Amino acid sequence: MRNTTTTCRRTAGGLLPLAALLALLLGNEARAQVSGTIHTVDRKTVQGQIRWMSVAKKYVVLTVRPGGGQFELELQPSQVDRIVVPQPKELAPAVQAARAGNLAAAIPVLEKIVKDYAMLQWDEPAARALAEAQLANNNAAAAAKACEVVIAMKPEAAFMGDLATIYWQALLKANRSAKLNELLDEAIKKGGREASANALVMRGDLLMDKKLPRDALKDGYLRVVVLYKNVRAVQPEALYKAAKAFEALHQNPNAEKMRTLLRTQYPASEFAKKL
Repeated sequence: MRNTTTTCRRTAGGLLPLAALLALLLGNEARAQVSGTIHTVDRKTVQGQIRWMSVAKKYVVLTVRPGGGQFELELQPSQVDRIVVPQPKELAPAVQAARAGNLAAAIPVLEKIVKDYAMLQWDEPAARALAEAQLANNNAAAAAKACEVVIAMKPEAAFMGDLATIYWQALLKANRSAKLNELLDEAIKKGGREASANALVMRGDLLMDKKLPRDALKDGYLRVVVLYKNVRAVQPEALYKAAKAFEALHQNPNAEKMRTLLRTQYPASEFAKKL
């Protein structure tokens, strides 16, 4: 904890507030303060204006003392269980604009949200939407870069969570197969069952991109269909893509089996609607 009373240092030209010195030295730390709540691992709750200090790699919360008066509390990421902040009002319209093809309007807004909400809950959804917009614009390199802004601060986002799958798609389309394979291995080993299932589907995509449908089935799609039946969120995509791989091998009866499973077990899924 530290009091917010301004500390000064003497310079040749007089007194310069410490805050001003830090702003000069650490210009990249200047980020928006966001009102929200931090829940700590020791089950405490801290409310106030939160900002992420990217160089120091810590959170600073401007909060209120029980007896009155404000002070700043510093928290390391290891002390934080979760952060809850209101969704930025600009996010939903920007996502809608991107999906409607209005990328010129959407991209600057999404980029600003990624910056202002760094490590504050909404940077990942904004980065994902930004990457999707760039992929829709056939700019895989920019899509990967959008994801990597978040991944630089949160490395595990590269192989687990909602951002990972769109990042993998960007890497695939940017022909960065070595990096993609590295992350898929990491997801399978460390990411939990859903991350592992998503990684196996992406491995199938990578092999299909290389015109290897048999390997795509063996090392990707069918592994998910058979071994990850309880990961229902990933099953529809695995079944749909397994059917496509069987078609590429001219094994139409097996393709139809996959489509039947998809229609009967996941009729409301986006992949069933593609049949």
